[in-house]
Amino acid sequence: MMKSRRDQSIEDAIVANYLKMMIDNVIVWPRHFLRSQDVYCKNPWTLFVTGDPMVLQAGGYFFVNRSVNSGKTDGCEHGCWRIVGRDKVIKSVTTGKILGLKKVYKFCKTEEPRSFIKFVEKEKRRARDKRIWVMEEYRFASAWKQDYVICKIRLLDPLPFEYMLSHHIRGYYKW
Repeated sequence: MMKSRRDQSIEDAIVANYLKMMIDNVIVWPRHFLRSQDVYCKNPWTLFVTGDPMVLQAGGYFFVNRSVNSGKTDGCEHGCWRIVGRDKVIKSVTTGKILGLKKVYKFCKTEEPRSFIKFVEKEKRRARDKRIWVMEEYRFASAWKQDYVICKIRLLDPLPFEYMLSHHIRGYYKW
């Protein structure tokens, strides 16, 4: 199944418009973008003020100035970001030119120390842990512009994550 034209145009806009605005130091930003933070070394749930499930599923966009160590996923207090798959090439729908690259990360929680847990508490934890924090990193294709990236972080249920991942991987094998 191919990506919809709408999804492709959103990726085009992120790379072509918003990353260019970031590099050109534009002061006025769209409301749905959050200011620059080092998202690689923070727990994803601390980046959002609200606990509203609709907001967390829609996610937020972050401008990130990448340093050499950003993206190495050394981790943070409760886990680390792990790379899922390879970089996906983002091409313009209209011109077919390569605009940038997209990388997907999954937040992996560290295991808690083993202790006696009642059956009910264990089941509650399993239900809670089925949701997955996902980060999509967008960057320019040229090496000299890769200091700036836009990251979209959101909380997904397992099925939407599998769907997103299948489209991400399929993007490599176009005939």
